[in-house]
Amino acid sequence: MRACLSATAAAVAAATLGAATLAGPSVAHHSRANFDLDATVEVEGVVKEFAWRNPHAYVVIETPDGTEWTFEMNSTPVLARFGTTRHSLTPGEHVVAHGNPDRNPDRHFAYTTVFTKDDGTEVWSWGKPDAPSSQPPPDAVFAGSTDFTGVWRIIFEAGFDVLGRNRPDTELHSDLPVTAKGQAQIDAFDPDDNPDWDCLPRTMPTIVGYPYPFEISRVDDDTLKILYEVDHVERTVHMGMSAHPADLEPTVLGHSIGRIDDDGSLVIDTVGFAHVVWGSGEGVDSGERKHTTEVYRLTDDGRGLSLTFTMEDPEYLTEPVTITHRYRLNPDYQIQDYYCDPEDARRHLTAG
Repeated sequence: MRACLSATAAAVAAATLGAATLAGPSVAHHSRANFDLDATVEVEGVVKEFAWRNPHAYVVIETPDGTEWTFEMNSTPVLARFGTTRHSLTPGEHVVAHGNPDRNPDRHFAYTTVFTKDDGTEVWSWGKPDAPSSQPPPDAVFAGSTDFTGVWRIIFEAGFDVLGRNRPDTELHSDLPVTAKGQAQIDAFDPDDNPDWDCLPRTMPTIVGYPYPFEISRVDDDTLKILYEVDHVERTVHMGMSAHPADLEPTVLGHSIGRIDDDGSLVIDTVGFAHVVWGSGEGVDSGERKHTTEVYRLTDDGRGLSLTFTMEDPEYLTEPVTITHRYRLNPDYQIQDYYCDPEDARRHLTAG
């Protein structure tokens, strides 16, 4: 196995100048392009099912004429920010549901905004006017991180639509510089092969671009832990190692060694990856020769974090790919439980 790069963070950044550069976070799970987000449907009926699951919760409403409508909600961590819990709706109770209908008028399927109970109680999924922000306000005063520890949430770049309304699942959105093997996968693109829809494990770069927070913590002087809220994926970064072991067993997240460079950057070098479906990006797998370098820098007095992520994979990519992200410290946030439910992950394909 290759040893950790010995270059400084500045040299690592300079070495990527010839690489393909991609920016912007991935859209979690599936887009909302199938919903008409400019239209609203109102459905009155009785709750038949409330599935508190991930990647999305679902509610089935039975109308007085016996028609069943399925309402897709947000993930449970997002719902929790709106004050919604697994007990907010009970089968058998009467509600008026509001949501954005599927563009196919034959489907009784909608993306939920709010349910209103008979006593006036509102159960929100998205669009709540006074919902707390997922980020601290720009003028918030709090102590920054001095050692990269803390809970970090991605900052969406200008123009990025987290709902993915301009990114239909049926279309491939990829500009990766691919080998012939990678091109063959692009040519055979099938949205039903999306690993998210089977709850398959996620790897980098997808995991570092998800719109869910992650937490960096120090176990001891030689070990960092990175816990991602989505699926509670956890990485170990070995700070006390100068080279990767020669007998690594390939894993989805690989084997990571890290160091603090002279300029204060945290540099993480990772090899030992297993083959991962769509592990390079949408529609393109990654192989066992994949190698990644992450350069993290604290910004805004430790309240911000920048990442320059470089990925090499000669099996699928013709050149290194560089991705940049920015994050904001969320000092009061606690990472929540989020586990993908295989029975739920493909439900949006057949609901309604």
